[in-house]
Amino acid sequence: MTYEESIAWLEQAASFGIKPGMERIQALLDHLDHPEKAYRVIHVTGTNGKGSVCAMITSVLENATLKVGRYVSPHLIEYTERIYCNGHDISREDFARAADAVRNAAEAVQAEGTEAPTEFELLTAMAFWYFREQKVDYAVVEVGLGGLLDSTNVVEPVVSVITNVAMDHMAYLGDTLEKIAHQKAGIIKEGVPVVTAAQHIPLKTIKKEAHAKKSRLYFYGRDFEIDSRSKWKNGQVVVVKRKDMPKDLEKGLLFVPFVGPHQAVNAAVATMALTIVMKQDDRVNENDLREGLARARWMGRFEIHDVRGIPVVFDGAHNPAGAEALSESLAEQYPDKRRLIVFASLQDKDTDTVISLLVRKDDKVFLTEAPTPRSRKTSELAGMFTCETKEEPGVAQALADAVAEAGEGDMVLVCGSLYILGEALTWMEQKEAELKTEAAEQPKAAEEPAEAPETKE
Repeated sequence: MTYEESIAWLEQAASFGIKPGMERIQALLDHLDHPEKAYRVIHVTGTNGKGSVCAMITSVLENATLKVGRYVSPHLIEYTERIYCNGHDISREDFARAADAVRNAAEAVQAEGTEAPTEFELLTAMAFWYFREQKVDYAVVEVGLGGLLDSTNVVEPVVSVITNVAMDHMAYLGDTLEKIAHQKAGIIKEGVPVVTAAQHIPLKTIKKEAHAKKSRLYFYGRDFEIDSRSKWKNGQVVVVKRKDMPKDLEKGLLFVPFVGPHQAVNAAVATMALTIVMKQDDRVNENDLREGLARARWMGRFEIHDVRGIPVVFDGAHNPAGAEALSESLAEQYPDKRRLIVFASLQDKDTDTVISLLVRKDDKVFLTEAPTPRSRKTSELAGMFTCETKEEPGVAQALADAVAEAGEGDMVLVCGSLYILGEALTWMEQKEAELKTEAAEQPKAAEEPAEAPETKE
């Protein structure tokens, strides 16, 4: 298959929808000779912060000059973003090769009578196959949905991570925090250490599962915590305190290139998980932790741009917990600015709560629709706001209008759905290229000699 053909094949499989369960992925991996067993795995789930924690862990392991694969979802612009290895996203050619290998396995599985795999299961198998091909030392694997019945839950990790637990995806995971926590805790394996920042009811559920599996549990507030933090340009300086460490390493001063209190906690979670890895693997050390965290990058999580002095922030907040974290970051970074918000939301999200956390009466919202049948219509969204709104034909136009209207006391925010960030990022890349061209041309114009004034003899 070509890359384009592999995408068409995957999107055809997407029509089967979301089907939790392990039978299909197990059958696929049987036919692929279990590539997921060829390397060490760090398995990460949680309601919010999974991607950021995966990015931080990946960056630290790379700083230790290890070969690292990372599997995440969804993608923002292109499918290749989901499978990352050795410093860059998978190439289109390698993506197609992986798709070919997995398609052959899928056809064999179906011929034996197993139900057709879903799109996510095919992608998961592709990632595992590719990581084995690349001979990675570690794979950092993000759960797609929940944990217990997620297709990534075939791995036997060296550490399991549960960032936090909040209300989201209730149709699949359950309508209470306890039920959702049970699904997340499903990634805990017998005797494998677990790190979490979950609190209250979810933490009780995780403790119960860890005890049943005889897995050592490291939880935020007891085994590790934030000792202090201070805002820094495009990031923050955080002191993470860890128990049972030598005195000189008990408190680690770290630069985290993400903003907001929630990202400080995410950094602490990543630090604790990596501390466990360091105890197992002497190729990773504290210097790698400091340098790797400082170099971490992750698209669409309070990602700050500047357009002629106007701050433009992209954030994937789409549920109440994410919106609350974003609200705290906005209050910390831009407390006095009016918000011009490019906004979309899906029908299965608690949109009213997200709006109440992020939008104030003097803000203005540019409404658009996400590129999915699950998107709320702009006409429906318009009735959910008390501030001024404008319905837009698409993400790019909404962002262009918001930036054009923004004045000195304003900032632009894109949020509400991960699905709109891809088009927003593409628009921003084009805009920044335009601004760069303009800036390059200005000095040339200034250097041109002015026309000599006429003189009279």
